[in-house]
Amino acid sequence: RFTAEFDFRTYDAEGVILYAESLDNTAWILLALRDGKIEIQFKNEFGTKVTSGGKAINDGLWHIISVEELEHSISVKIAKEAVMSINSPGTLFKQSQGFLETKVYIAGLPRKVGNALVKQINPRLDGCIRAWNLMNQGHSGVKEVIQEKQSKHCLVAVGRGSFYPGTGMAKFQINYNNLDSGEDWLINVTMTIRPSTDTGVMFALVSSETVPLALSIVDSNSSDSQKIIVTIGNITVAQLESKKLCTPRKVLVGLLVTKQQLELSVDSHTDRSNSEQLSILHQAMMTNVVTYLGGLPDVPLGATLVTAFYNGCMEVKVNNRQLDLDEAISKHNDIRSHSCPLIMQ
Repeated sequence: RFTAEFDFRTYDAEGVILYAESLDNTAWILLALRDGKIEIQFKNEFGTKVTSGGKAINDGLWHIISVEELEHSISVKIAKEAVMSINSPGTLFKQSQGFLETKVYIAGLPRKVGNALVKQINPRLDGCIRAWNLMNQGHSGVKEVIQEKQSKHCLVAVGRGSFYPGTGMAKFQINYNNLDSGEDWLINVTMTIRPSTDTGVMFALVSSETVPLALSIVDSNSSDSQKIIVTIGNITVAQLESKKLCTPRKVLVGLLVTKQQLELSVDSHTDRSNSEQLSILHQAMMTNVVTYLGGLPDVPLGATLVTAFYNGCMEVKVNNRQLDLDEAISKHNDIRSHSCPLIMQ
């Protein structure tokens, strides 16, 4: 019968932990998180079921999770204590010549499965799993896959936030129209950053092959500080210098832009601008702009001043909405959506 046990740690509220299916795809079981709580979905020859229970476990702490198929039920335990027992007539997977063979997917779904689920879910999950024991065979099969991929290794200690490794970006489609306030559009970005390198694009709008707005960190001439700059095209329209940013402390950055004015704030310092460049941004905002976090797609040389990918931790709110990287149109695989390495002091 199907069994799985492992230690699990995450700050993510929703996503697939494990999905297993029979070789002929007629039976399957899904172990997932929804609103931070464990959810089980399964299908066998007798029908489908979905149920959830227990406390929320997306608290960044380690939890021992086990799923075990018993004779007439499926049992789910957290820290060895039962939180769910789901009635299951018949066996989940049929044996073939005395053996039970299944295909197992970790932290995601095979492409064809999404619509077949009983209850739809965003499969992307940022978490960490250790002490694997699948089908009572220990970590056999899992270890070989993970050992070769550095990006799949667990961080030793994590906190809340998203981590950008300096190798890619996330892409969003955001509507900045703001007709309620009488403005044509409004860009209101607030972010908490903890950079690891001194140059990189944190937030940018791209229209065709132009970059009508970018918020970046750049190295300053001074040895103990960096600058945070706002550019429209390749012109700097606002900038603030900040003492060494690449430290354990988090820095609060704000950017508020309308067609009349632009305001950049870093911690408690502010720089305002009503540059004529804003008319260029206004024209772009009347078209389709795409939002990027952590870097830029390929744009022509000279389209903007900074093209390096951002490296470090960052949480971003746009027009009062917290951006969840699991909901991005696309995201580089190495970006960790909900976990940031803690700096041991």
